[in-house]
Amino acid sequence: MKLSGRQIQIKKLLSLLLMSGLLVSCQKEINGSSDPSIIVPVPTNQKPKVGTIWTYRYYTFYAFGGSGLATSDVLKLVAKNEEVYGGDKYLNIVNQATDTTVFLLGAKPDGLYRYDKISGTGSLFCKAPAAVNDTYTSTILGAPENFIVKNVQDSFPTGIGTVLANYYEGSKTGNLVDEVWYNENIWIALHKVHRFYELNHTYYRYSTLALDNIAY
Repeated sequence: MKLSGRQIQIKKLLSLLLMSGLLVSCQKEINGSSDPSIIVPVPTNQKPKVGTIWTYRYYTFYAFGGSGLATSDVLKLVAKNEEVYGGDKYLNIVNQATDTTVFLLGAKPDGLYRYDKISGTGSLFCKAPAAVNDTYTSTILGAPENFIVKNVQDSFPTGIGTVLANYYEGSKTGNLVDEVWYNENIWIALHKVHRFYELNHTYYRYSTLALDNIAY
């Protein structure tokens, strides 16, 4: 059956709409953002507390073959309870599916602190307020880690839209091991972890944790 001019126009429009939807879906799959053009006014009266739930897109990567994507999953983290170490309070943030601790985090006037059970110490994870090129040393997974502030209050895409976040890089023995994007009302908006690969003696991006949603 021969289509009329109007039917052809409608068909083209539907095709364009379908392609737009696929592009948005692909973008969200890669970086957790469905609308990077709008800065979301994250409520300043809401901060993580017991009961807060973060929904992340969690990716792991191969150490070889161009660091291709190995796994992709949706990860829900829950602030299960508050714990005290050295007189300081930390939220025990667990994987909802396995009830295992992922982070022990607590906010202080100079930024976000992370408690390290291996060393038994709490140290600054994300300095805030901060200035570009600020440096500090923390203890992460039992070893000293040198952090540098790479960017401050930059617009950053997440699953809830674009927010303002600080960007930090953490290194051990001169090798990049942590990339963190921090917002004081979300805490961790994005976290990339790099690991050492013994076969070729290099570091590679092991995982990415990208915020998709937060419920206070």
